[in-house]
Amino acid sequence: MLALMNRKVYKLYDLSKDKWIPIAAARGNSAVTVFVDGGNASLVSTPTAELQRLRTAAVAVAAGRIASVRQNEGDIIVRVAVDGEKVAYATELFDSGLELSQESKSLAFEKSEIAISEGSNATAAGKAAEAVRRLAEIAAAKAAVKELADRHGWHYGGRKIVIVDGALETFSEKESRAMNDLAAAAKGTDVILGSVAKTCALLTDTGESLIAAAERLAEGKEGYIIVAEGLNERHRAAVAVAKLNTSAGYLFRVEAANGSELGELVAALAMQSNDLAFPGYPYGLIMADRFARISGNDAEITKSKIAATANAEVKALLKDEKALNAHSILDGKSYYKWL
Repeated sequence: MLALMNRKVYKLYDLSKDKWIPIAAARGNSAVTVFVDGGNASLVSTPTAELQRLRTAAVAVAAGRIASVRQNEGDIIVRVAVDGEKVAYATELFDSGLELSQESKSLAFEKSEIAISEGSNATAAGKAAEAVRRLAEIAAAKAAVKELADRHGWHYGGRKIVIVDGALETFSEKESRAMNDLAAAAKGTDVILGSVAKTCALLTDTGESLIAAAERLAEGKEGYIIVAEGLNERHRAAVAVAKLNTSAGYLFRVEAANGSELGELVAALAMQSNDLAFPGYPYGLIMADRFARISGNDAEITKSKIAATANAEVKALLKDEKALNAHSILDGKSYYKWL
């Protein structure tokens, strides 16, 4: 049994019981692990543009406790540009503390670079904002790698790890360049670069869910199974499915930029995956998600502040928002008194 992945760009590994690798009894002992996640929220959405707030969070965990939290945020406006039948999306960051390069603060995305899933409520402009959020997450991870590798930065002794939420797989040239820069920053240092994905839609060549197949092979034991190794520029990483706690009800897709470090990475993650709120999921990622998340209340407060000091363009956006928000007005009404 193999994962259902493109054999031209992946080296695939057999998925069988004897390939399940128990987590070493000695466990992984990382000095510090930095978990990086991002969040975004729509503030104003119109047919021609969208204004969003972006946020990244880098949570450093050492000796089982949070050592530091770094949050960065900024606002982004995405403008829709139409040229005949060609549609593009121009993004511009402002009031930004995000750790992005200067060139990444103003980008253009072709429609082919923006993927919208069927049934999604996100607009294409919103997806462009999410693409920039992903670049900001990668930039935050790169900053963490550099600080961990620097003896003047986080220096606790021992091995250091940076974990990105999601996968190390990339889906556009812009994202691929950023991810390769991140991997290059970690290469040759004592920092392990990896990722943990909350969800995994991969199948096996027998039509079974990859996660379900791995869970069956695990037989309730901690450990992991190597699934594939990415061989092209869009995805250079070892891919595995891991059960990080015997009490875990979930298995996760785990990746390491350097395949030889996968076992050490999984063992270190298992040491941090015993929180009673979500056994089997790294505590640092729980907290990174919490610090990166932008609540509806946060979004409304930010929108009010922006509206109070809005320039002519933002005022026009607020006016144009009426083209899309009538349904939300109805959602806020109650008509039970007439029933």
